[in-house]
Amino acid sequence: MKLIKGIALVSAAGLLAACGSDDDGESAPVVNAPPTYSFTSKLDETKSSVSYSGQATRQLLIADLKKLIETADLYNVTQDAAGKAEVIERLNSIYAIGTKDVQGKVNLIDENVFNGAVEATPVSISVADILQLGVDVAGDLDDYADLSGDKNLQGKLAGCDNNMTNDTFIGWEIAAGDLVECGQKLADGEEAVLNEQDKAHTLIQLWFEAIGDLATDENAETTFVSSSGLDYQQLIQKFLLGAVTYSQAAEDYMKATKGLLKQNSEADGAGKSYTSLEHQWDEGFGYFGAQRDYNLRTDAEVKAAEEFDTDENGLIDLYSEYSFGHSINAVKRDSGNNITAVDFSKNAMDAFLNGRQLIQDNFGTDPVQGEGYHKYLVQYAETALNNWENAIAATVIHYINDYTADINSLSSAEEDASFADIAKHWSEMKGFALSLQFSPVAQISVEDLTTVHTLMGEAPVTTAGEAADAYLADLAEARDILQAAYGFSTTNVANW
Repeated sequence: MKLIKGIALVSAAGLLAACGSDDDGESAPVVNAPPTYSFTSKLDETKSSVSYSGQATRQLLIADLKKLIETADLYNVTQDAAGKAEVIERLNSIYAIGTKDVQGKVNLIDENVFNGAVEATPVSISVADILQLGVDVAGDLDDYADLSGDKNLQGKLAGCDNNMTNDTFIGWEIAAGDLVECGQKLADGEEAVLNEQDKAHTLIQLWFEAIGDLATDENAETTFVSSSGLDYQQLIQKFLLGAVTYSQAAEDYMKATKGLLKQNSEADGAGKSYTSLEHQWDEGFGYFGAQRDYNLRTDAEVKAAEEFDTDENGLIDLYSEYSFGHSINAVKRDSGNNITAVDFSKNAMDAFLNGRQLIQDNFGTDPVQGEGYHKYLVQYAETALNNWENAIAATVIHYINDYTADINSLSSAEEDASFADIAKHWSEMKGFALSLQFSPVAQISVEDLTTVHTLMGEAPVTTAGEAADAYLADLAEARDILQAAYGFSTTNVANW
């Protein structure tokens, strides 16, 4: 952990050597990356070549789905099948529709999903009182009419857009009869077959259905937490951060045999100021979620406020001045009490900066797999993804520790933990743990991750006693497996 993340002016050789990746002994070229994620177009020097508005929009969709789940109006429905269907439809209006035009459906541009008003759905995140959301007064990005169009979450979910890593879904048993087709991209003449690729989408729909059941159980006190201790708000948000953002970066945009082989010598399309390779890398960065000057702010500063008005215009540009999701969790794990010798956030950001500079330095030359700059770009991608994965795994450990403290307090003389806290911490633990399966360069083996999920199960123990003691022993074993897989220190594991 560093108080100031610093400026990423380092050589590729130095960074890759630190990762043990310079296999053939060949020195990597020197990369003089900027301190912020800012790159001028090689196609038009009057423009930036950075673009990831779609990824930022999906980050906002995840945030707003979480917000909708806790909104009281979602549960103000008739206590019958029609009411349940209404709840599920509203949840899917963010997840499956978003800003897309879908025949027979109302999208977030046409209707406020929070209150049903005929107006664009507002962005629910808040910023400091002295600031406003947006890039300018005319197009202030305060609602989905101003954000990137044709975007939803379902279309970019693991298994719906790209194949599930290892073609297997890990961590939640889903019966074949419950499978729901998620709309995978099919070749001409190919027929959809329900299989492992549909399980992530099916799980989301099962969780939506569970919220619909809670909303129509004729009990005004229940919302999104089940009697068995499943906090569906936390499960859904954390799972989507893995199954959309992390999965898309790892299995698509920053994948050695896919995104990193795109052309780097001409515009990505008419009027575009970036190449296809530049755009792929930017989209991976957009899913990490860091604001562009992330390295110039301390961990404490980023934790305290996700937004930072870099240009001091009194407005927050959601496409450049706000940190989302996993980038926030990374600084939290770097800066916890008594945490030493980890800097997942800076290591990831440095790799993103240096990889992007390497692409820019090689404008005009298309990548060739395993040759030239491609092999170094692959290593930068793996460094970014590995540190991203480290932060997710450390966050799983953090919530194992929180849940353990909750249960231990039940049998102590101290004030008992609340049921809501137990459900929340367990669900955050499980949601993040489900995320670890979505990378082709994962550091944890399928066998170890499967064991971790077997030990966690699919619901928490919520009362003290022998069952809780046995379950805490299982979670301690799961934590040990994670520590060994990621090489975390005993001190950090104890203090996360």
